[in-house]
Amino acid sequence: MKTALKTLFHFIHGNPEGKREAVENFLNKSEDFRLLLAANGKALELMAEMTDAARSGHPSGITRVRAYSVMVASSVRQMIERLCRMAPGKYDGLRDVFNGIVRDMDQAFAGPSKGPLGPPVVRMRDLRAIDLPETGSKVALLAEIRAELGAVVPRGFAITASAFRLFMEETGLDDEINRLIQIHDGTTLEELNDLAQSIRQAIDLAPMPRELEEAVREQCARLGDIRFAVRSSALGEDSEQTGFAGQFISKLGVKPAQVTDAYRAVISSMYSATAITYVRNRGLREDEMVMAAGCMEMIDAVAGGVVYTRPPVGGDSDAVIVNAVPGLPCAVVDGSSMADSFIVDRGTGRIRNRDIADKEIRFVLTSGGKVRKEKLYGGKELAPAISDHDAERLAALALRIEAHFGRPQDIEWAKDRDGLLVVLQCRPLTVCEDPSDSRTEAWSEDEESRGLAILSGCIPASPGAAAGYVVKVETEEDMFRFPDGAVLLARNARPQLSALLPRAAALVAEFGSSVGHLANVAREYAIPALIGAPGAVERLSGVGVITVNGTNGTIYLGRRKRMIQREARPAAKVRTTDVGLALERVLKFITPLGLTDPESPEFRPEGCRSMHDITRFCHEKAVSEMFAPGDRPVSGARRLAGERAMQYWLVDIGGGTSADGEGPADSRRNIGIEAVRSSPMRALWYGMMAVPWEGPPPPRMDGFMSVMTSAARNPALEAGARNDMGERNYFIVGGRYCNLQSRFGFHFCTIEGFAGDDPNVNYALFQFKGGGASMDRRHLRSRLVAEILEKRGFIAEIREDALFARLEGVSRQAVEQAMAVLGYLLMHTRQIDMSMADPSMVIRYRDKFEADIENLLEGLPGELREAGCAA
Repeated sequence: MKTALKTLFHFIHGNPEGKREAVENFLNKSEDFRLLLAANGKALELMAEMTDAARSGHPSGITRVRAYSVMVASSVRQMIERLCRMAPGKYDGLRDVFNGIVRDMDQAFAGPSKGPLGPPVVRMRDLRAIDLPETGSKVALLAEIRAELGAVVPRGFAITASAFRLFMEETGLDDEINRLIQIHDGTTLEELNDLAQSIRQAIDLAPMPRELEEAVREQCARLGDIRFAVRSSALGEDSEQTGFAGQFISKLGVKPAQVTDAYRAVISSMYSATAITYVRNRGLREDEMVMAAGCMEMIDAVAGGVVYTRPPVGGDSDAVIVNAVPGLPCAVVDGSSMADSFIVDRGTGRIRNRDIADKEIRFVLTSGGKVRKEKLYGGKELAPAISDHDAERLAALALRIEAHFGRPQDIEWAKDRDGLLVVLQCRPLTVCEDPSDSRTEAWSEDEESRGLAILSGCIPASPGAAAGYVVKVETEEDMFRFPDGAVLLARNARPQLSALLPRAAALVAEFGSSVGHLANVAREYAIPALIGAPGAVERLSGVGVITVNGTNGTIYLGRRKRMIQREARPAAKVRTTDVGLALERVLKFITPLGLTDPESPEFRPEGCRSMHDITRFCHEKAVSEMFAPGDRPVSGARRLAGERAMQYWLVDIGGGTSADGEGPADSRRNIGIEAVRSSPMRALWYGMMAVPWEGPPPPRMDGFMSVMTSAARNPALEAGARNDMGERNYFIVGGRYCNLQSRFGFHFCTIEGFAGDDPNVNYALFQFKGGGASMDRRHLRSRLVAEILEKRGFIAEIREDALFARLEGVSRQAVEQAMAVLGYLLMHTRQIDMSMADPSMVIRYRDKFEADIENLLEGLPGELREAGCAA
């Protein structure tokens, strides 16, 4: 303190250059602090969105998850840099901690090891099911049934996953496509179409690797002058979990010289709007999609279709369903034609039923290799596409394939002009279970719940419903006594309460944010939570058992069992998709909050294990640095003129006062409050002056002796000692900013506020310390002020007689109201520490302050809002 006072004395009476430098340093620190708070709000908002995505089980795509992770890291990095600028050299270790967490996040996104590249092309006859990781299931399974069952399949070859990786890596397409996805990261069909077009252009312009071109050319020459069907066989396609039916294209009737161009088109179809939508809805990673392809001889089919070895929607489990159309089977697969249907008995292999459709068209392969649509007429439209014998042969073949793979099959087939039945594709068939006859009664608010809602319209922070006894937590002792399974009730959503969440049934907090630290942790633990429940502490204290519905924002009296069951969100509902798993892995390094106690030895840079920890650390230390003892600017100060304002001086850091110097004469030395444009200062001043101070409390001998004893022990209160701003109280103002350094008698106070149009950067801060009475009475005074502020949304912390309170992320009007409240408390809590040992006086002051503040806010002048808008 003595060092600080000496510095300030020199600062006030020393050279002007030093004054200007101090003012500039303070302004820079204030701006760094404001930007740190803005970055903190952004980081918490992003964390909340990522947690919500993980809880829903439907993250929108790995690219967006990556983007959100990068944005979180960027916001946290901004906080670190701002804190390091506020206190040079003090927190540099945070950078290394941050870089280590970023490396862990990158590793969390890493997919399975790819291994060395294999051959770009493999002949069909050399493949088996074991080769699925290189060829995709479409090609590998065809090769399997050819080799093991003797089924007839087209001749051909596979362009492998290694070929795809070679194409992507050699041309840089992998990075380019990821960049395009980030640039065009949209969700509407129009936005996804634009993305698909950009990716298709990039693929079309990329040169095909020479090794791949030569291998394709060699295989085409081996097979002779035939037409090919170049079909997608992406890794993961045709699996039980992700069928991709109709998502990728097949190019039919392709000439040998056009195979690589057709392959490009198949790759491009992986990024079509429909395919990307499918990928994201299924929770797959678009950055790990790999397209292999089957280049197979085009069958000049006279008929084709699909066989289901089981009815796909349940029902008759003894039936094999054979669908058929004349011509190429694409008329069945794309739904462009009605199909004949044959029901074949699994046991006898005989047809039990047939339904011959009225078929209007067929697709045929022309001599030039083109696929042409023809109209059926002359009775052909009513003729069966295949004979009963063919249907039974197909059913028998399908059952052999089912038996080989051990699961129901979906089989595409064609009949060539020589009568051969050729299998074009086989894949697992997902069979729906029979719908249950039992009906679950739809839930509605029943009679026992109706009318028992004791709080509604609360802000949901974490979904679900749970019940338990209400236990209010205000002090550290309350935390120690918190029982398992209780509903945690708190005035504010303080980060420290996260330690209780694993034991809590639900959480209710009057003030806080659904994007705050505690809300993030509540969602992580799947604890139903309402943060933003006005009047909750008064309404719920002592009521017994309640049910908290975190989905609809309502609190009910008693235990609502049916509601809890209906709102149950079992962990199994979270889909363990590829994107979901990656999101879960990366969230481990983002959202967990371990640093909750600033007094703990672990509350240091090395104790940070997540981005959330770093935000908590930076926020706490930034507040400490902002209000740490040190130089304060007084250069260019003007005295506030007026009967009640002579002890206040004002420093305008830009836009805080009118340009024309309106107000009393001699505006270079004096300024009137009417010339102040800073809305937070005008609100603060209004709170200070609206209600006259009633003077010190009635004298009591014990209170007087407490003051005398305290004064005797306080060297800062010796005769002639200066306070921490010389002998003046200073306002430092900008158009939307105000900082007041003040001393009244025995207590010191700092008030700061920023009231702009963006709630993310708005705040009001209050530091209060000191008094003339003993430490226990000063502590009680701080506790009383803290309770009043907590009811109005402030987060308050008390350390001995020091009070630190902050309000963040609120509207401009909310900051102005908060500043008015702080102004009132600044003026009216003077010297009341002398009376804090008397419980009746504590109650009297509490009631008076509450009543005065209500009246004060009702009378807040509208000109403050106008001034704020103008500024």
